[in-house]
Order: sequence, then structure tokens, then C-alpha cells
Amino acid sequence: MTEKQTRCPNCASVYKVSVTQLTVAQGMVCCPKCSHNFNALIHLQNSQPAQPKIDPDTVVQNQAQNLITTKRQIETNVLDIFNRKIENSNIDLRTYLNNLNYFNNEPVNNIPSLNLSQGLNNHGQHLIKPKSTFYYLAWSLINLALLSILLFQILWFNPNLTDRYPFLNTVFTQTCAVLQCDTVDQRYKQIVISHLKVKALGRDETQFSGQLNNQYSKSLELPLIRVTLKAQNKVIATHVITPEQYLIESLVGIKRIPKNSPYPFKFVVTEPRKSFDQYQLDIIHP
Repeated sequence: MTEKQTRCPNCASVYKVSVTQLTVAQGMVCCPKCSHNFNALIHLQNSQPAQPKIDPDTVVQNQAQNLITTKRQIETNVLDIFNRKIENSNIDLRTYLNNLNYFNNEPVNNIPSLNLSQGLNNHGQHLIKPKSTFYYLAWSLINLALLSILLFQILWFNPNLTDRYPFLNTVFTQTCAVLQCDTVDQRYKQIVISHLKVKALGRDETQFSGQLNNQYSKSLELPLIRVTLKAQNKVIATHVITPEQYLIESLVGIKRIPKNSPYPFKFVVTEPRKSFDQYQLDIIHP
């Protein structure tokens, strides 16, 4: 059965009616919404055609085609800049770029220097204040003081350097005198030899015996004993005695001498007693 559509002139509602209904009532119908009687034949409406089914593949192809078209339009608009001309000129941008060497006397690869950068550098140089003489003098004194402290520490922890170089020993001693610090030599000068005895054991041997007393506030490593023999104010022999040579048997193996604790010593030198008339024993730090 063919169906038609009619519209109510009162409330504008659309209804479906058949040809049979329109024939029986001679086209007169009653609107169920507003109860208005009207002639449906007069107010017939064209029915909307059925929408065709959309294929997804077709939609994707159409979108891809649209994207390609849009991209070409954008490229065309971008490339269009090369075809533009300046007002009152017959040369476009493409022609100008292709003939740049003709219009410009300088080669294209030369980069022009800008005065703006030079101006900024000069302006920055004005902002930097020049250093005064006092600035360089102060930093020189600080670096010299740090270097002096470093050298002093090297000599302090390496007393062998002062023994090897007299100049360094003099400088180090004077510095310690100013700073009132005790050196290794000053510490070992407080080890005193007492009860010294000299005895001839044979023709070529002489025995020295006595005690070592440490008067320093802390214990010290056992020192060396330097023996100087003189005859008529001339040095005839010098011997350096190690702790292993002068310690008695009960003290062998001890490495340090404590404070105010007498250490007996005894050693023999291979010199006849009659060969010297003067002798001197000095304490040397190890």
C-alpha cells in the first residue's frame, strides 16, 4: 500500500496516510494531536527519499582524496610566493633569486657583517669596570701566602729536606722563630746526655756509656748519636751510632723514648783512647 505524508496546518505535525484513507473520507482527516479537521489532499507533503547506505571504504577514499587535494592547494599557495611581484616592478621573486649575482656585485656566499653586533660588544665593554691596581695586588698577596703555607707544610713533614739544603733550613728556622713553633731539631735538642763515661777496652776500641733523658713534653723516636773525636782541635774521626748499636740488651726493640725516662746506652768505636784528647756527642733526629 502506498503511503503519503500530510501536514496539519494548525500544529504542523506530519502524519502518514494511505490512498484508501484519503478516498473514503474525501481527503478529510482529524489531527490526533490538536483535534483539528483539515483536508489531507491539500496539505500533502513530498516524502523524503531513502538515504542510500554509505560504504566505509568509499568514505575513506573520499577523505584521502580530500586530503591530497588540500595538500596540493597548500603547496600551490606556498609556491605562489615565488610568482608574486613587488608593486611597480615586473620581476617576481623567482626571477630575482635566479639572477641574484647579476643584481648584486658581491658574491652570494659572502655574509654581510652587521654593525649591530659590534655596537652591542662595545656597549658591553663600557659596562665592565677596569680592575684597579689594588685588586691585582691583593690577589697576588693572597696567592703568595697560600704558596708559602704549602712550602712550609712540605718542610714541616719532610725534615730531610732541611738537612739536605742549608738555605731551606735557615728559612724554615727563621719562620718557626717568628711563628713560635718548635721544629724537629728543637725537639731533639731537649734530649740530654748524662752520666757519660769513656773507657778504653783495648788498643783499637773505646767504649762510651751514659744515659739519654727526654725533657720534651711528648715521647720521641729514638735519636741517632753522632760522635766526633778530636786531637789537638782537629777532627780525626766521626761516627753515627744507631739505636740498635747503643741500646743495652734489656732495651733492644724499643722505638721511642718517653718523657723524663732515662735510657742507658753503651757503644764501642774502633778508635784507640789515646788517639784523641777531645770528644763530642750530638743528638740527631732520625
